[in-house]
Amino acid sequence: MKKRLTLAACLAVVLSAPVAFAQASTGASSSILDALLTPTSIGIVLGAVTGAIGLFAGGTWLTERRKRRIALGAYHAFHVVEDIAAEDPENTALNKAAKGLEVIDSWMKANGWRPLKPTEQALAKLQFSALHGEQKAEEKVQEQALSVALGAVAAKSAVEGAVPSMPRGQQ
Repeated sequence: MKKRLTLAACLAVVLSAPVAFAQASTGASSSILDALLTPTSIGIVLGAVTGAIGLFAGGTWLTERRKRRIALGAYHAFHVVEDIAAEDPENTALNKAAKGLEVIDSWMKANGWRPLKPTEQALAKLQFSALHGEQKAEEKVQEQALSVALGAVAAKSAVEGAVPSMPRGQQ
């Protein structure tokens, strides 16, 4: 979207230049336009347009880097909040998402970044819920594996107890 807007602005400048030159050569306002359409002022305008295009085109790496920093902060904040919640299991009033956002904001400020905007906070909350879901799925898989293992041990002991074993060499 930014690139389309930038290209539209450049196209408008290119298409309006002949009209401006035509107006500069005729009419009473030609003295004002002649003063404005000097090579220096045209160079300044083209430099500003080029600079704006550079900001829009070159600014994408900042957003990707910031997204990675937010994801990293959300990962660490999630684990910090989980550790705090594990210290006091009776405290169910702890709002993990709010506490996690506070942790991310303090981490971002400590590392020279600005605090999170509301859209970035929503992204961090989504990351929290994804990490929570991943944690619960892993716990469920571990619980099922433990259940299968305990079932196998119980079955083996039941079979060993039910079938009398004879010592080797006696028949």
